[in-house]
Amino acid sequence: MAPSTKELKILLLRAGNRCAFPGCDDVLVDPGPDPENPTITGQIAHIVAETLDGPRGYDPLPQEKRDDHTNLMLLCPKHHRIIDDKPQYYTVERLRQYKEDHESRVPATAVDLGLGETPEPPQSAKRFKETVYSTLLPVLAMPRYVFGLDSGFHDGEEPRISQGLSKGPPSNELCPILIRGNTLYAFNDLRKTDGPFSQIVDPSKAKRWESHSWWTDPDRQRWYVDLLNRSLNKLTGRKGLRLDKVHRRYYFQADEKGKELEIAYRPLNQKALTSRKVVWQPISKRTGLPRPRWNHLAVALRFMRLDQNHWCLSVRPEMRLTKDGIEPIESELVGRNVTRIKARMFNYDLLEEINFWRDYLSDGRPRIVLHFGPGQNLVLSTTMMSSAVEWPGIPEEYAKQFANVEYEEDLFSSAEKAALFEESEEANGDRDEEEAAEEDLDSDEDSTA
Repeated sequence: MAPSTKELKILLLRAGNRCAFPGCDDVLVDPGPDPENPTITGQIAHIVAETLDGPRGYDPLPQEKRDDHTNLMLLCPKHHRIIDDKPQYYTVERLRQYKEDHESRVPATAVDLGLGETPEPPQSAKRFKETVYSTLLPVLAMPRYVFGLDSGFHDGEEPRISQGLSKGPPSNELCPILIRGNTLYAFNDLRKTDGPFSQIVDPSKAKRWESHSWWTDPDRQRWYVDLLNRSLNKLTGRKGLRLDKVHRRYYFQADEKGKELEIAYRPLNQKALTSRKVVWQPISKRTGLPRPRWNHLAVALRFMRLDQNHWCLSVRPEMRLTKDGIEPIESELVGRNVTRIKARMFNYDLLEEINFWRDYLSDGRPRIVLHFGPGQNLVLSTTMMSSAVEWPGIPEEYAKQFANVEYEEDLFSSAEKAALFEESEEANGDRDEEEAAEEDLDSDEDSTA
């Protein structure tokens, strides 16, 4: 098929005889030396290709819509070639935005081409008020203290120390550690004689710092973030995820080579659980045969400080590729495949990926809690950070609603919330007594001096 005369006229009218590529604006009808016989240099480009194997042809846009003026752009030859040579960069969303921005600048008094009807105003003329969700989860509470002591351990000995901790009695405490110089740092109270560290360090030598005091020092803030990220290592390890140290991401891996893995979770806009493959061998739509690779869902998690007192967790969906479900594919062979996968991930798809990870890491609860001992908790909300915006919006087929903004409290999460509050109150009471005792001790030392 080819665009109808009407669709072409609408495209030409809205394009205003100019290339729609940003910053170009070339005139596409060149009068040349003979105005009676001008040269047409403009070319009609498809945003979503006419065929599935063309540039951006994978898009779900129906075949009968691909020759509509809404899927066409008027470009100069140079930029037509550029967008089709690099479809991984010039995505459907990007080109639609180019077209919309260009057509919004064309005067409404453009030459009438005898359409018999007035085209609708471009989408950019309309404004929508919406809530836009981010890929960030807010931190509700941070561990109040950092503990440390001169241990005699050295940088790089953390794995050996962690193995020693794992031999102790079972505990729900996470025990991330950091060694800088000869000092061991942790969120756990190293002064406790019955704590997880009591068998490998001398509790009487432990010191304590307010976390806030570390945030104002560039070096110690980096150490603090390192401790936070090592806490994620502990959490994800308990959830069965592996750590890709090279790319700093966590990923699923099946128990056996060549075996797929499924996870139950709650999708967007649904209350019931469903299963999703997190390790699988994709099938070629064209041949129906398995592709020579395995896909593993992965995620990059990183703590970020927003301002003086507020932190968040960045959640970035990733993909890991292997040859057989175990052995990784060389990095230089991964880029094109992963780029192709991400190019098909539109607004709603990305939101669904973020939703999967928040659901999996929290077990479908309103909070993710990392526990380091009484009163020492890292608490994250599973409600994505959002902002109200007024903007042109996105194409209707991608403008899907998001219902599961917040997870509802149930008996278990309510009990957890109450326990966290009670624990915090008790810890604060103990801290007040400790601080008062420390002040008295300082006062006695000053008077003796």
